[in-house]
Amino acid sequence: MEGSVGAPPQRVCPKCARISWATGPQCPYCTAKFRRSAGVAPWMLVVATAVIVVAFALMFYITVQQVNDRVDEVNTQIDRSVDQLRTDVRKELDARIPPGGIGGVGGVPTPAPTVDPLPTQEPTPDPLEITPTPSPSPTVEGETTPDASATPTPTEDPIINP
Repeated sequence: MEGSVGAPPQRVCPKCARISWATGPQCPYCTAKFRRSAGVAPWMLVVATAVIVVAFALMFYITVQQVNDRVDEVNTQIDRSVDQLRTDVRKELDARIPPGGIGGVGGVPTPAPTVDPLPTQEPTPDPLEITPTPSPSPTVEGETTPDASATPTPTEDPIINP
């Protein structure tokens, strides 16, 4: 009787998998409810979240280890390159120095000549010659005399050539 209006719906029991025409909320064979459970239990969410966090932490750890290994490899290559450059520069400099070294004989450099200073005579004061000592000039009251130890300040800025 397909298409009859009054016939009850056909249902499959989620527990025993029997088909029934029952209209009630329970299976007539095993008395289990026709409706499935509400869905996901909270403990399932916690377990799923923990698994995802552990997976991300593991991926992060592996990535960091690979990056550190690559950085160490690049640093080793740079160190090798710098050492090779240092060796090449040292060879080039050694090739430019003559076999005997820089001047001298037998690889011993010739010392630079030193000049001894000539002796100077200090002038002796002539006892007959009298040098006048400058006398302080009179000052007006309230005026100060400049300090002899003070250095004068330049009035113009010095010119600096680039």
